[in-house]
Amino acid sequence: MKKKFFGTDGIRGVFNEFPITPTFFYNLTKAIKLTFSNVKKVLIGMDTRESSQSIESDIIFGFKKVKVECNSLGVVSTPILSFNTKKFNYDLGIMISASHNPYMDNGIKIFDKKGEKLCDNDELKIEKNINFTKHNYEKTFKVKKNNVSHMEYENFLFERFSILKSFKKKILFDCANGSLSSIAPNIFRKLNLNFSCYGVKPNGKNINKNCGATFPQEISNRTLKKKADIGVSFDGDADRVIFCDEKGEIVDGDYILAILALFYKNKKKLINDSVVSTKMSNLGMRNFFSKEKIKFYLSDVGDRYVVELMKKNRCILGGEQSGHIIFSDNSFCGDGLFTALTILEIINESNSSLSDLHENLFDKFPQQLVNYRVSIDPNIVIQDRKINALLNNYSKINNCDVLLRKSGTENLLRLMVQAESRNLVAEVVKEVLIEIQKLDEKR
Repeated sequence: MKKKFFGTDGIRGVFNEFPITPTFFYNLTKAIKLTFSNVKKVLIGMDTRESSQSIESDIIFGFKKVKVECNSLGVVSTPILSFNTKKFNYDLGIMISASHNPYMDNGIKIFDKKGEKLCDNDELKIEKNINFTKHNYEKTFKVKKNNVSHMEYENFLFERFSILKSFKKKILFDCANGSLSSIAPNIFRKLNLNFSCYGVKPNGKNINKNCGATFPQEISNRTLKKKADIGVSFDGDADRVIFCDEKGEIVDGDYILAILALFYKNKKKLINDSVVSTKMSNLGMRNFFSKEKIKFYLSDVGDRYVVELMKKNRCILGGEQSGHIIFSDNSFCGDGLFTALTILEIINESNSSLSDLHENLFDKFPQQLVNYRVSIDPNIVIQDRKINALLNNYSKINNCDVLLRKSGTENLLRLMVQAESRNLVAEVVKEVLIEIQKLDEKR
């Protein structure tokens, strides 16, 4: 059975459009309590979207009706919410965020008591228990919330990365006008880092706007202009991170994962000499792992599926090209800040630059990602026999990889093509899109 509301990363949509409405969240909280009868205490965090506080009120109101206590962290990153859920023994954690999406969107991610995202089966159980009933309360309904601190997470970072107090390289951080806008600069100051920041003035509408991990060219341009040694760019809820080196070259999740894997292997800390990446990962990185005798497992797209394979194969490290990097000893939750400080630690210990670390690892294969919005159900396209035959034929070509999937965060089809030749990539993209358009118009 397919999920109706939960995607690969929680529930998302346009605020005040179904399902991101007060009525939905009211009924969702009841369904959560029905699914997990032992839930008594929930921790809530949110990003900087103007709609986040309204959704928080809706969730607290709903849980209050079923006698579940809610505590609030206020504006925090997703990994901080995950960390605190586990640290303070909450039954569930709920992060209000639409991650890298624009401010008009919002949604939630649900974490279990271990600080890990719910599995598909649990999300299906919740959906089955949603009974849509109306409820009466005004939009301006005020709820009392118990605020809690996120200082334990900061203390964890200070202890783990105290060595960085001697790190002198100049760093530029982009906080995406999101969850880390006030938290990250405070941490960097306490670590005595030589840094500057932008994207730290959220107004409710500028989260991810021309900044953050989905706009890597911005960190590249600014790093060059500032003559910084390293650029670090988070997304809106800071569970992912993208870097750029002193030359302005973008260092994405594939390179980050390769740097980390090689570092841990050389330290004899890479358990089973294996990592997990997704089917979106570049063929160049996969060849690099093969050359270095590092076993890699390919998961479906989405950090939850990375985590599933990490657990199955006892891997301590996994990640996505988008910048989700997951460490098994960090609650199996993508953490942009933890990843950034780990990379700084590697640079510090190796006495090298970021360009030294990534330039000679591997050459990327030409790769193109196309988002296509169809008027029909995307699943009709994905299941179409003719399109599948076309995809299979191209996938049989040596060093050619084709992936067509439905976005887990937006109502889009995503087509990824990579091959040794840019011409072949362009040819495959063109032909597949033509067939998708034909099917869309026919329906």
